[in-house]
Amino acid sequence: MKILTVLLIVSATLFALPATAQKGKGKGGLRKQSNTQGNYRVTVVEIPANVNSGFVRLKPKVLLYRPVEISKKKLPLIVTLHGSGGGRRDIEQKKWQGAINQLIKTENPEFEAIVVEPQSDGEWDPDSLQKMLDHILSENPDVDTNRLYCMGYSMGGKGTWEWAMHHPDRFAAIIPKGFIPDLGKIDEMVDLPIWAMVGDKDSKPRVEGIPAMEKALRELGSTKVKISVFEGANHATASGRAKEEPGVWEWLFSWARS
Repeated sequence: MKILTVLLIVSATLFALPATAQKGKGKGGLRKQSNTQGNYRVTVVEIPANVNSGFVRLKPKVLLYRPVEISKKKLPLIVTLHGSGGGRRDIEQKKWQGAINQLIKTENPEFEAIVVEPQSDGEWDPDSLQKMLDHILSENPDVDTNRLYCMGYSMGGKGTWEWAMHHPDRFAAIIPKGFIPDLGKIDEMVDLPIWAMVGDKDSKPRVEGIPAMEKALRELGSTKVKISVFEGANHATASGRAKEEPGVWEWLFSWARS
C-alpha cells in the first residue's frame, strides 16, 4: 500500500511540472534553447581549424542569427561582444541573449540584420576577431560589407573600441559601452560614427574617459561621435539603461561606408 502511495505522489508531481521542466534538456542536463524566435533563426557556427588555429583567447564557435524571411538582397551585420565572464558558459546556453534580444522585439519589425556573437576566454583580441569575421563574411555573401557594426558592454565595450582602433576601416559605426577608452590612436577614428555610453556612478576612469574621448574626437574634427551618460547608474545598472536607450537601432543602421 505504501509503495502504491509513493508511486501516485511521484506521478502527480511529474504531471504538475510545466512541459519545459520535463523536456528540452540536452547533454549534461543543460536546457536546449529554441533555434527560432520570431523571424530569426540561430545556428552555432564552428570556425574551421585553418582559421581558428591563430586565435588568441577567441573560441572557435560563434552564434549566428539570420532573418528567416528577408526583404532586401543585402543585409547589415552586427558583431556583439560580451563582457567578462561571458565566455564561461556553453554557447548553446547563450542563445537569444544580448543585442539580439532587443533587435527581435516587436517594435523593431523593420530592422533586418545578421548578428554574430563570438566568445572569448578573456579580453578580446582584435586580430582574432578580424579572422573570425572574414570567415563569416566568406560564408555569407549576402552581407552588405559597407554596413558592418560592432557593439558591446564593459569588456565587450573595450573590445569594440580596440577592434575599431586597430582596424578603423572595418566598421560603418560602433557602440562601445561601459569601457575605458584608449586614446593612443584616436586620430585614426575621426571619421568613424561612435555612440559611447556610461553610467555617471561608474568607475572614475570610465566616467571621465568617455567624455574625454568625445572631446578629443571633436577637437580633431569629428562630427559623428556622441555619448549617453546615465544619471545615477553604476557599472552594473548602466548595462540595463543602455539596452533601453531610444533610437539605438535607427542610429546604427543609418550609417554605411561609402
